[in-house]
Amino acid sequence: NRENTHRIFTQDIVEDTIMAQTHLEEIAFSIIAAAGDGRAKVTEALKAARAGSYGQARGALKDADAQFLKAHQLQTDELLKKEADGTLKDPFNVLVAHAQDYVMTGMAMKEMAEEIVNLYEKVAAK
Repeated sequence: NRENTHRIFTQDIVEDTIMAQTHLEEIAFSIIAAAGDGRAKVTEALKAARAGSYGQARGALKDADAQFLKAHQLQTDELLKKEADGTLKDPFNVLVAHAQDYVMTGMAMKEMAEEIVNLYEKVAAK
C-alpha cells in the first residue's frame, strides 16, 4: 500500500542520514585527534628549545608535521574530495568546522614554533 511504502522510504532516508552523519563525525574526530597530536608535539618542541635541546625540538616539529599531514590528508580525502564529487551528504556541521579550525591553527602554531626554535638557537649561539 502507498502509505506503507512512503513510511519505509522515509525511514530509509532517515537511516541513511544518521549513518552519513555518524561517518562524518568519525572523520571529524580523527582529524581532531591527529591535529591534537601535532599540537602536542609543537608544545614539546618549544619546551625542548627553551631547555636548549634543539635536536629534540626539531625532531618534535618533524613529528608534528607528520600528524598535521595525516589530519590534512583526512580532511582532503574524506571531506573536500567527497564534497566536490557529491558523495558527501551534509558536509558542514560544527564538529567539522572545529576539526578544520584545529588543523589550521595547529599548522600555524608549527610554523611559528619553527621560527621560535631558530631564535632560541641563534640567541644561545651568541
